[in-house]
Amino acid sequence: MADFSGVIKAIPPVTRTLLIATIAITGPCLLGLLAPRDVALSWFRVRKAYEAWRPLTGFFYGGQGFPLLYDLFMIYRNSSALETGVYMNDTADYAWLHLMLASFILILNIPFGMPFLFRPLLHAQTYTWCRANPTLKVSIFGLITIPTSLYPPALIVLDLITGGPFKALGGLLGLLAGHIWWFISTYMPTYAPGRLRRPNPLATPRWFRSYFAGPAGGFTRTSWGGVRMAPAAGRTTGASTGQTSARAGQSAADAVRHRWGSGQRLGAE
Repeated sequence: MADFSGVIKAIPPVTRTLLIATIAITGPCLLGLLAPRDVALSWFRVRKAYEAWRPLTGFFYGGQGFPLLYDLFMIYRNSSALETGVYMNDTADYAWLHLMLASFILILNIPFGMPFLFRPLLHAQTYTWCRANPTLKVSIFGLITIPTSLYPPALIVLDLITGGPFKALGGLLGLLAGHIWWFISTYMPTYAPGRLRRPNPLATPRWFRSYFAGPAGGFTRTSWGGVRMAPAAGRTTGASTGQTSARAGQSAADAVRHRWGSGQRLGAE
C-alpha cells in the first residue's frame, strides 16, 4: 500500500489531479452508481436546476473500454512531461493553462452543445505538448511512428474512424483551443512581427498564483510571458550541485519554450 501511495505522490500535482478527477467522475458511471447524463454539460440544467457542477464534471467523463485506458495513459505521459519538463513543476502556471484551455473549449462548444468535453481537453493538452516537442516522434498503438507535428491530426482521424464526425469534432475543438492558447501566449509576444507584438494577456495572474505559492517568495518574469516564484531571501534550495542542475533545467525548459513557439505548422517536416 505504501508503494502505491508513493507512485501516486510521484505524479506531478496537476497531472495527478486530472487523473484522479477523471477516475472519480468516470468510475461511478461505469459502476452504475451514476448515469453519464448526471455529469454531462447542460447549460439548461445549470440555469434551471442550479446544477453548477456540470461545466466541471463534463470535462472528466472519459467513456469506457480500451479508449479510456489509452486516454488515461496519454494524460499521464503528455501531462507529466509538460508539467515537469516545460513548466518546471510550476503548479500555478500549469493549472492556469488548463483553466484557459477549458474556458476556450466551453466558448467554442457553445454552437455545438457537446455534453462531454474530456476529449477536447485531451486534444488541447496534446497539441500543447506537441508544440513543446516538435522534434520528437510518437508511436500510435505501437503500430506506426510519426513526428509530433502529425500527432494531433492523426488523433482526429482516429476519432473520425472510431467514433464518427461528432467525436472528431471534439478533437477539432480541442486542437483549436490549444492553438489559440499558443498563438496568444507565445506567438504574439515573441514571434509576431515587431509592430504586432503584444504582451501575453493570458499570463498567470498574481491572485491565482497566490493560491499555490508560499507567502515569502517573490515574483520573476519568465521568457514565455508568465511569472515564477523566486526563493525567499535566506531560504536554502538544496546543495550547490542541485542549484546548478536547476539552472541547467531552467535553461533547457526555456529552450523548449522557444522551440514550441517557432511557428512550425502541423504536418510540416
